[in-house]
Amino acid sequence: MHAHHYVQYGLSNSDSIKLSSEEWAESIRVRAFIVPSDVSHQIELDGSEKVLMIWLDPEFSIKRSMTDADIINTSLGSLESDLKPYAVQTLNCESANQIRGIITGWPAADAMDKLDNRISESIKWIKSRVKDQTITVEHLAETVYLSPGRLMHLFSEQIGIPIRKYILWQRLRAALLKLADGESITEAAYYAGFTDSPHMNRVFKANFGITPSKIFKNSRFIQVIGC
Repeated sequence: MHAHHYVQYGLSNSDSIKLSSEEWAESIRVRAFIVPSDVSHQIELDGSEKVLMIWLDPEFSIKRSMTDADIINTSLGSLESDLKPYAVQTLNCESANQIRGIITGWPAADAMDKLDNRISESIKWIKSRVKDQTITVEHLAETVYLSPGRLMHLFSEQIGIPIRKYILWQRLRAALLKLADGESITEAAYYAGFTDSPHMNRVFKANFGITPSKIFKNSRFIQVIGC
């Protein structure tokens, strides 16, 4: 079992997704699901068909109409018909942004506009420096003219997760994209600002329930889009 701070969505054309939760006596097979933040779960795929997996950056989860509950939802509701075409096509940044708009109800730019400008600037700063191992809350706080304590409080209040967890998520995201491009685990870990590959492996497994080597074992069947 594993848990993560971001909301996860999954969709396939049949009940090919095996989903487990600490709240259930046994695993179930589903066609679609939504896992809210910090809910322990496990996902297994049989590899028989294409599955659309979406991990939504916390800043775009502001509209949480279907994710307020702390339980796993085994239906996408009205989202399913809108997302279904994307489950069978090759994706790119344009389609990824369309998916994000469908889920959140607004384009990415609008979501950022709803944040305190110091938080949106913090997010931009983190993303531009994710490779830097020396990122500190203190340095970021100076950049946006807040005390470290005030920044941490405001960030958690608006984004829903602690700022250090957000930085870690951005490192994971950067590493995933490098791995998808064919880089080695060591190269991806270094690029994303992890201290070493074992550190990245531990964080990876804690968030995805599996190590990167197992995910990309059959990399020709995996497409990763991060936009």
